[in-house]
Amino acid sequence: MNTNSNKQPRFECFKKADDDKIGCDAERKLIANNGRLNYIGLSNTPLLKHFVGVRCKSTGKIKLFDSVLFHLKPDVKMNVYDIQSNTTPKTYWEDLNDLTKNFGTKTRKRAMETAMKCSVDKSDKESLTFKDLPELSTPDSSLPDNSQQHIDYLPPQNQDASCVEDVFDINCIISPEEDVSLAVEVENLLAAPPDVIAERKLSFCISVREHFDGAGAIKAKYLLYYDYLIKFQRLKYADIKRRDPAPHIPEPYKQNMLIKFTLLSTNEKGKETRNFPTTMKDKLVSYIFVLALFIYDFKVNINLISKDLNLSLKKLITIAQALGCHVSARKSSKLDEKYAELKLPLFVLMPKYVKKVSRK
Repeated sequence: MNTNSNKQPRFECFKKADDDKIGCDAERKLIANNGRLNYIGLSNTPLLKHFVGVRCKSTGKIKLFDSVLFHLKPDVKMNVYDIQSNTTPKTYWEDLNDLTKNFGTKTRKRAMETAMKCSVDKSDKESLTFKDLPELSTPDSSLPDNSQQHIDYLPPQNQDASCVEDVFDINCIISPEEDVSLAVEVENLLAAPPDVIAERKLSFCISVREHFDGAGAIKAKYLLYYDYLIKFQRLKYADIKRRDPAPHIPEPYKQNMLIKFTLLSTNEKGKETRNFPTTMKDKLVSYIFVLALFIYDFKVNINLISKDLNLSLKKLITIAQALGCHVSARKSSKLDEKYAELKLPLFVLMPKYVKKVSRK
């Protein structure tokens, strides 16, 4: 025991009063004091016994005595604040963030805030996105060969449906509150003068502008909501950061889209920031595609949807196959058009494995 003191420590040993054990098996407490600090140690009964040997100088023989082993620790009194602060020790990265917050440069602080905003849970890391699915290089041994790969952010799908109309639930795409509002809006629009309808059609996307004329009440509702989703999908980074990201989309559609397709993060100062990450964009595109299936009787022209979304055919084909659609090509006078058809049995999208090329 190194006490850094010239004064010899004074030892006191106490035995537990209600302990029936005798000898070295009795529970004891050893207290050492050097005038500055107390050291306390409790006796233990290990599996191995300890002995102290005393050697006689004249005869050279050693006599063994039973001994008790004490581990002395300094008795430091801590206040309540220290106890509470030490109950949850900080990790290395938390300490590093504290140093950066107090002494770091502006660049380091900005990088730390960005990393905190982009942090995700383990469940999010384990989920697959459309971008990751074709690039899987090894099969999952826990899944059978004919099983559908699980992808987050897809609309709920009934794989046991007996008809294509029951595979997806339109209420998962359009909420009952939005459906009532759309019905009123479509009724007023269809009853409006032709010049008002023509002016409103100028703001529609390509596919809605081409199919709105002659559409029934239900299809008109779907087309109108499809146009709102396209407008929301075209929002830029600067738009999402504004207080009102989509002033051209009325309520209640705008609020429901913000809740369903964006994320809110809070920094260390308590300020909330809205984000529109890639996973949420993929979710929005998949919901748009399912709504298009209901509009076009479960057979969608992918080329037309690609113009509305400004996305590549390859990405949309992957999303269509992930939704269970069968993709086919049809030659036209100008180009090869791709069609996605939802039919039973549903298409099962399996990852493309990398083939090893043998060197000769």
